[in-house]
Amino acid sequence: MENEDKSLEDVDIVLNDEAPASDEVIVEEADEKPSPEGKADGVDDTLESLRQQLEDERRTLEAERKARVEAERLANEERRNAFHAQSEVHDSNLHLVTNAIETVVQANAMLKANYRDAMAAGDYDAAAEIQSEMSSNAAKLLQLEQGKQALESAPRTEAPKPYVSDPVEALASQLSPRSADWVRRNPQFATDQRLYSKMLAAHNLAVADGIAPDTDDYFASIEDTLRVGRRAAPEEPKVQPRKSSPPAAPVSRSGTGTGGSNPNVVRLTAAEREMASMMGMTPQEYAINKKALQKEGKLH
Repeated sequence: MENEDKSLEDVDIVLNDEAPASDEVIVEEADEKPSPEGKADGVDDTLESLRQQLEDERRTLEAERKARVEAERLANEERRNAFHAQSEVHDSNLHLVTNAIETVVQANAMLKANYRDAMAAGDYDAAAEIQSEMSSNAAKLLQLEQGKQALESAPRTEAPKPYVSDPVEALASQLSPRSADWVRRNPQFATDQRLYSKMLAAHNLAVADGIAPDTDDYFASIEDTLRVGRRAAPEEPKVQPRKSSPPAAPVSRSGTGTGGSNPNVVRLTAAEREMASMMGMTPQEYAINKKALQKEGKLH
């Protein structure tokens, strides 16, 4: 399989009527005129349907992702507001207790001076009242000191971190557990819009082939289409082409001529070229994938 993949990866794609070598894949514009059997219209309709389905799914997923990101942002903002409000209440209570302690201490200082004057004047009744008030203030001061100590030693909640959207987790949260695990192991398909479009296209191709999602065959098809996890085949020494070999005859756009039977010719319709552009693929990449699927019998 590695040699076969390598042969597909190393081919040159010619978009005009240049003479192709025998090991090249040629991309031609297919005749847009419908065949007598109406097959061209059927293929175009299928591609248009897939294109529309891909676009609808992309818009749906993007809308869901934006809604989730916004909901998480609002939740984080509420947590931060609650934290700041709680911190303000705590700081305010501590400030009030501290001021109350200072007030009681100052009052006790004045009572001590009045008690001394009352005793010096022999006014024992006044001295007794002052002494009773000083005792009451001492009890208040003890309670205030304990309250202040409790506020200062209370554990403080850590401030929530500013919300930063994770596109990988945002996408994974919308998928089945197995598909989410695949996305986490291949995060580039969540962060790169071009690769994301290719991933959706690979999903549509697998489903169109009747492969059930989240199965071993499904992920094998996805990774085969996206060429995920393939190791590069060992580089083989390049063989110089024989100069005596005559160039192959050019292939016309209408498919006539001696090159019409070349098995490496891949004709792309306008709809297929549009699909390639929408998926972020070059005509060459699309043609190589199409040829690979044809060889595997997944596409006729």
